[in-house]
Amino acid sequence: MKPLILFTTILTAMASAQNPTIQYTLGMSKPHTHLFEVEASFTRLPSGDKTVDFIMPAWRTGRYVIFDFAGAVQEFSAVGENGKPVDWSKLDKETWRVEKQGNSVTIRYKVYADEFNMRTKGLNSEHAFLDPSSVFMYVDKYKSLPLQLLVNPYKDWHVTTGLDAAGGSKTKFSAPNYEYFADCPVEIGNQKDLEFDVEGKRHVLMIYGDGNYDEKKMIADMTTLVKANKEFWGALPYERYIFMLHVTPSAGGGTEHINSTIMGARPLAFKNPDAYRGFLGLTSHEYFHTWNVKQLRPAGIHPYDFAKENYVKELWIAEGGSDYYGSLFLVRNSFLTVDNYLQSIAGSVQQDRLKPGNRLQSATESSFDAWVKLWRNSPNAYNAESDYYDKGANLFFLLDMEIRQSSDNKASLDDVMKAMFQRFRLGKKGYTVDDFQKVAEEFAGKSLKSFFQDYVHGTKLLEWEKAFGYAGLELVPRDTTLKPWLGAFTNDAGAGARINRLAAGSPAYEAEMNLGDEIVAMNGMRVRTADLNQRIPEMKAGEKLRFTVFRDDMLREFEVTLRNQEVPPYKLVKSKNPTELQKAIYDGWLKTNW
Repeated sequence: MKPLILFTTILTAMASAQNPTIQYTLGMSKPHTHLFEVEASFTRLPSGDKTVDFIMPAWRTGRYVIFDFAGAVQEFSAVGENGKPVDWSKLDKETWRVEKQGNSVTIRYKVYADEFNMRTKGLNSEHAFLDPSSVFMYVDKYKSLPLQLLVNPYKDWHVTTGLDAAGGSKTKFSAPNYEYFADCPVEIGNQKDLEFDVEGKRHVLMIYGDGNYDEKKMIADMTTLVKANKEFWGALPYERYIFMLHVTPSAGGGTEHINSTIMGARPLAFKNPDAYRGFLGLTSHEYFHTWNVKQLRPAGIHPYDFAKENYVKELWIAEGGSDYYGSLFLVRNSFLTVDNYLQSIAGSVQQDRLKPGNRLQSATESSFDAWVKLWRNSPNAYNAESDYYDKGANLFFLLDMEIRQSSDNKASLDDVMKAMFQRFRLGKKGYTVDDFQKVAEEFAGKSLKSFFQDYVHGTKLLEWEKAFGYAGLELVPRDTTLKPWLGAFTNDAGAGARINRLAAGSPAYEAEMNLGDEIVAMNGMRVRTADLNQRIPEMKAGEKLRFTVFRDDMLREFEVTLRNQEVPPYKLVKSKNPTELQKAIYDGWLKTNW
């Protein structure tokens, strides 16, 4: 046995010795140029390979659209083991093939980075931010190998990242593989790093920029959300988590990552209660993603393929579900009143029923077509597309109510999500819509085939009244009479109100007005968006209006005949004679008392 053990040990050592060593280096010597300086060294390469293919990712996680990061690459070069230049060529838009001399290859290139608000890459005289997938190339056959990153910060800047520090260094980091590396954004600058512990785990609130924020309040509120998610899911799937925050005049939105999130907020968005609740809603949504999409991952993105589109039908679960629970957690933890939450859901009903695209594209189609539709913001999107965020959240509400009703409130969508996390968490196989349906049926105690066929894979109108009724709520029009509408949604631009959304079949649509038309006058009087929103509902159906617009810098006039809006704004009221089950569902859903 001893010779066999020795032989096995030698083979293992030889295999280990043959694994390439991967080292990335990031420089930023002239921040005002917006150019990152990148070096990638692959050493101990197999002697049999004559070339090495370096690939620049086409997209980043969290946003399902092709970015083509290769377009920002410039001044590419490569050297061999002896440090001398080697030949290289491009195979396609994102692949560089390098001739190998010896057992190592080092490539160098620069990346133009000036798109902070896209949460991809940015560098200026104030700070730097990067999603690694937007800056660092990889070799496909070595994606599963560990790697190191050395950051050379500009002057006195420091580094904040979810990557593990290598040997206690403040500028050298390690990752177990490229996918993990690509999921850990990096901030370099003079940002604040505010540390706090929750549930035995270290957390960091990183803030770049000045604003009217209250650091202690933000940390206290984030602590509440961390505890709420720990109680919901049962575990925190990380050792350290970073809430990255950019506070700038044009910032907004967020992106989830494996052990961090990058979010944007405007400097004066923290004192206004409504604006701050909006920020907490963003935080809640992105943090919920730590489980729902980063751990509980659809099969189509497990693992990620950074070279091309990764098609999935489950984004209505990953994003819509996070939208649903992101808001619900605000209610359950007293950041949002029950009345305000119900008012928000009532508003969702009108939006759902007004949007023509919801009758043409299903939730699974919206998910699958994200690469070519949702993020493209086409002029016809409102009329021809659904939205896996909004529709997904709506479906989660209906499914939650269906499960609570059919199980006599013994189970809910909460149970489904927890079970999904246990069965499909990262490291196991990814899930499909069918998997999700099967787990939901277990807790509902019945078949949900019709629900998924009609609402998830189909475009049947959502039965809101039925779902609200399960919780003892009645959906009623907010106004006693229907009011006229134009069907053109505008924002102020130039001298008037520019149409940015136009509902198919609406009065403005039938009058042949177009997206992009700049309305400058109504019946000879100048108008802005506020004027349209105020004056048109005060008019009567059948009334004719004369609109003067600029289209392609040419003045044109259109006559519009107003009609009453077919879908009214709604409100929710409690049933006067609720059953015990209705009250129990209401209480269990909102974690409150009837």
